[in-house]
Amino acid sequence: MIIFIGGTMGTSVKIPAWIKQCLDQYGNCACGRAITKKYGKDKLLEALEKEGYPCNLEILSDIKDKNAYPKDGTYIVSLKNRQQLFEEE
Repeated sequence: MIIFIGGTMGTSVKIPAWIKQCLDQYGNCACGRAITKKYGKDKLLEALEKEGYPCNLEILSDIKDKNAYPKDGTYIVSLKNRQQLFEEE
């Protein structure tokens, strides 16, 4: 499924099925630098939310890299309502 943001083809965000499957199963997913950088942090999170996955994005890096997308970083999206899901079980 392709989610269009901004109304033009140039800004379309396609969330891979494996990311949604991982979010469904674990509540988080290491989505990687490539997809995060390709779409941008905000558009990636917006597309996930439109598909029913409101998430936070955390970028973990050991190096004090001032780059918005550090090469050595670990890019993790986590469901915002994950704690609520645990409390309901």
